[in-house]
Amino acid sequence: MIDQRVQISEKLQKLGKENADLTIKSLVKRQAFNQNLISTPFLNFDFSKQKISSESFEWLLTIPDQLNLGESFSKLIKGTFENQTEKRKVSHTLYRLPSSKMTHQAILTERDKFKMFLRKINLKKNIKNLICIGIGGSRLGPELLNQFQEKERPFNIYFCSSLDLLELKSVLQKCSQAETYVVASSKSFRTLEVLKNLEFLADWFKKIPELEFIDHLFAVSSNKKAMDAFGIKKENQFHILESLGGRYSLWSSISLPAFINSGFDSYLSFLEGASLADKHVLESEWKNNISMIMALLSIWNTSALRINNHGIFTYNYRLRSFMQYISQLSMESNGKLINSDSVISPFYSSPLIWGGYGIDSQHSTFQWMMQSKTLTSNDFIGLNDESFESKDSYQVLLSQVLALTFGEKNEKEPYKSVLGENPCSIIQLHSLDLKTLGFLIAIYEHKTFFEGLILGVESFDQWGVQLGKKLALKAKHDQEFLGDFFSSNILPKS
Repeated sequence: MIDQRVQISEKLQKLGKENADLTIKSLVKRQAFNQNLISTPFLNFDFSKQKISSESFEWLLTIPDQLNLGESFSKLIKGTFENQTEKRKVSHTLYRLPSSKMTHQAILTERDKFKMFLRKINLKKNIKNLICIGIGGSRLGPELLNQFQEKERPFNIYFCSSLDLLELKSVLQKCSQAETYVVASSKSFRTLEVLKNLEFLADWFKKIPELEFIDHLFAVSSNKKAMDAFGIKKENQFHILESLGGRYSLWSSISLPAFINSGFDSYLSFLEGASLADKHVLESEWKNNISMIMALLSIWNTSALRINNHGIFTYNYRLRSFMQYISQLSMESNGKLINSDSVISPFYSSPLIWGGYGIDSQHSTFQWMMQSKTLTSNDFIGLNDESFESKDSYQVLLSQVLALTFGEKNEKEPYKSVLGENPCSIIQLHSLDLKTLGFLIAIYEHKTFFEGLILGVESFDQWGVQLGKKLALKAKHDQEFLGDFFSSNILPKS
């Protein structure tokens, strides 16, 4: 398998040189528009503006079978795929199975508890605020879901994670203790940022002697012992599987805060969309498989064309946090070079994932994309329905894609020229509902999974992140540690 990846890498570099002088404009042929378009009930995926010849693309489609990726994906869907460096199964796809097909009792139990919590909290007429303490996947997923739904009542939902506590202090100015519940989400329940915010909240509740913080505190974690040690009541604990990765956890009780205002049926709709994406990827031929093509194009753009960054731009305000979520998913999963066998991947690893809300970005960072020497590959995501508001935004999206891919040469005033040649794909959403969002996120998850398999890295660990955490804890408990490495002028003031 190692030799196979080396051979694939060498072939990619060879083909990249052969494609280097081609232009996207010359590659785009009207009769190929529909050939490079995959349609589903939720979205269309258009990859007709990529810088790759049809011959090179046909060869790309042989990679999945060369590496036997279909078998690995079947294991992922069944929950039997194993993370080699941590020696545990990967379970996030199990969380979105319908209850009628669910065989994992722990997930079913938590799903029932999720449902009961949503029912009970809506009977608490005195509770108006929910403060959500979590970081990384414990925050990005629920916050994305909350923004997407745009439901601000009956509860005010606040997300906090800053270690300087400024975010939390700002939120507390809007809340009173008697009207506030707190949900702490942390897989390990040892995360420094989470514990510090909870300590501050505990002191805040002490200002009202007749209230007990622990009566207002709920927690989601895989570490039952840590929740018990913190004093969280058993009935206020939600348990996720140890095999559920943090950046894949929004399918679980981690997303509890996002459905406080919309209800359990909304949560089920979200899961259903993801389950249908699982089905699409499992059953589609590689040439019609959105996640696989996204992964192959990512490998092509990084390792053949040497484009080291990938922009994700959303053209709908409700999706404004989507890029941040996918950035963590992609770079924490595949931003690495060495696997569990200590083999260095012959490919370039995950590109830098950046971007944002397209309408704002095109008045700022797009200047760099249009006229700098650095190329970027991109995904443009927008809503294409019959509403007046969506039409304008979607037309702008398509126009930006043309500018980035085709460019424009100006002989008289060269400083106005735009090179183009930035490969772009378009994800055209048919509607803005939770099934569509679930489908979209799962498609990106599977793209990340396939990309990691091709790179030959472990997509479900994050040892680089762990080192940063370890050193932060050492600095916290050993006052002399940082003094060995930094000038006394920049050490933390006591």
